[in-house]
Amino acid sequence: EKILVPQINLPGIHNIENILASTSCAILLGVPKEKIEKTISEFNGVEHRLEFVRKVDEVIYINDSKATNVESTIVALNSFSQPIHLILGGRDKGFPYTPLIPLINLKVKTILLIGETTKKIFSQIKGVTAKIYKCDTLEQAVKKSKSVAQRGDIVLFSPACSSFDQFKNFEHRGNVFKQIVKKL
Repeated sequence: EKILVPQINLPGIHNIENILASTSCAILLGVPKEKIEKTISEFNGVEHRLEFVRKVDEVIYINDSKATNVESTIVALNSFSQPIHLILGGRDKGFPYTPLIPLINLKVKTILLIGETTKKIFSQIKGVTAKIYKCDTLEQAVKKSKSVAQRGDIVLFSPACSSFDQFKNFEHRGNVFKQIVKKL
C-alpha cells in the first residue's frame, strides 16, 4: 500500500500535528491517498499565521499577526531553528510575558517592541540575552530589524498582544506589516 510522502510547506511541529490529524480523518473517510498528498503539498498556509511575506537580502520576513497572546508567540518561536528578530507588542491582554524568556534566550537575537505594552514587556523581559529596541511604530521596528538582521535570520512579527492600540484588527496589522516589508 502506498505511503504518503507529501511536501510540507508550513513551519512548526504544530502544523505537522494538524496535518497528521487531518490526514487521519481523510483516510478514515476514504479520500484517496494521492489526493491527500497533493492537497498537503499545495497548501501554503493561512494569511497572518506564520505567513511567509518576503525574503530580502537573504533574511526571511514572517507575518504572524494572528499571534495575539503569549502562547501563540511561543508556538511561533518554536517553529523556526534560524536566529530570530522578534517584533512584539500592541495592546496588553493582562497576561505575563515572562513565559517567553526561555525561548527568547534560546532563539532570539533582537526584540523590537511596539505599541502600548512596550514598557510592560520591557520590564518583564529586560534580563534576556537578546538586544531590545523600543520602537514607536511597526514601520520603525521593521526598518530597525532590517538594519540588524543578517543572512539566514528571520524577522518574525508575532506580537503576543491585540492590535487595537494602533490598528483595526490583526488582519489590518498584518497587512500593514506586509506592505512595509514589500517596500524594503
